[in-house]
Amino acid sequence: MYQFIDTRSGGTTVGFLLLAVPFGVIGLVVALLRRVVVTVGLNEQAGAVAIARHTRGWRVVGLLLGLVVAVLLLVLGERVDALGRLTALAPTALGAGILLGTIAGELTARAPVGIRRSATMERRRLGALVPRGRAAVLGTATALLVAVLALGAAWGSPDDLGRAGRAYSRTCEVVLPDLGRTTLGSSRGPWPGSFYAVPLGVALVVLALLVVLALRAVVARPRPELDSHGLDTTLRRWSVGNVLIAATVTVLGTLGPVAGLVASALSGNQCPSTALESAVAWGAAVVAPVATGAALGMLAGLVLTPTIRVDDLPRPLPGDTAPVGAPVR
Repeated sequence: MYQFIDTRSGGTTVGFLLLAVPFGVIGLVVALLRRVVVTVGLNEQAGAVAIARHTRGWRVVGLLLGLVVAVLLLVLGERVDALGRLTALAPTALGAGILLGTIAGELTARAPVGIRRSATMERRRLGALVPRGRAAVLGTATALLVAVLALGAAWGSPDDLGRAGRAYSRTCEVVLPDLGRTTLGSSRGPWPGSFYAVPLGVALVVLALLVVLALRAVVARPRPELDSHGLDTTLRRWSVGNVLIAATVTVLGTLGPVAGLVASALSGNQCPSTALESAVAWGAAVVAPVATGAALGMLAGLVLTPTIRVDDLPRPLPGDTAPVGAPVR
């Protein structure tokens, strides 16, 4: 005898996402504690300050546009595609908005033109600007996402309507008290197989192209005045770091829900789990809230990106009275 049981695993995913909230709060606290602010004088390094404000403004615009599109995909995506393929693209839309804002800001940034003009002969290299830690986090997160999507495509099965890669199905023989030896089958969905992996893969390739364009724009941005080269290099490192964070937020924001679907489908199967299935289920159950929470925390850090603060008080001159009454020398 053969019995086929079709169950839905989407509800359990909400629990994984709720577990992500504490990790997001931790990320926000870390971003606040590690926030970097560089203070310059009122009339110091005006070109670098103008570039920093310009690029930050465009990045915030891109972030807001990305948030709007992501929310629309989350809220209205199921009305267009009830199976959730558009909704799954919400993190990619958020990251793409940030990257487009970064590209626009870097390409249009120009230092104020003064009476004195200067130029230097130099060869700017991207490798000198890339934060190794953030690049490693992005690489690790991308490798995990690719592995989960590849696993989903390999283990995916057609659902009850024949849509390839949208369910996880198993058949096994069990001994039931009343029926004896019975062939039992079960199918869990939605499953992140080829049905979801293909559009997600295309979206992530587009995101990778935007990352390359953003990094090239940061490197190619014109230099401000000579005395601001040190600060300008710091600003470029910040911009490169923000590009990597935007990409990481997208990858982790996609990895979390995908891992949640994997854990839900594998944990509720009617057939006994193999050792590999159990290991994947437990690993995905851990990755789902951690990845989603890390994405939320890094997004908060991106909003609190390192900034330049201009000191409104002019620098004291020699002979001026100091706050404690002693002349400044």
